[in-house]
Amino acid sequence: MARRRRDSEDELDLARSSRDELYPKGRKGGGVVRIQTDYSRGGRLLRYSLALIDTHRSGGDSGRVLGYDNAHGQNHRHCDGKIETVEFESYESIEKRFEAEVREYLESRKG
Repeated sequence: MARRRRDSEDELDLARSSRDELYPKGRKGGGVVRIQTDYSRGGRLLRYSLALIDTHRSGGDSGRVLGYDNAHGQNHRHCDGKIETVEFESYESIEKRFEAEVREYLESRKG
């Protein structure tokens, strides 16, 4: 079976794609925010993954307490081991929702 040739517009643009790791309370705070975005050369968002990992927690999701991604062809949210489909308006709206939930989670851990 012949492979379909990819249009160069659909190829991964490494210059625009990113992978970041943030430690909101410092490395010893136990929280890690991982953000990955992959864009095509044509500027289309191919994949995204936003995850808050609490290394002090264990469980079925390897410490991930919150996450958003579009793996497996659907936009969905991970929260405490549960997965739910989410409406995708834009990456920016998902990112804003994720940031608000991360702040809320970090505030709840104070004290």
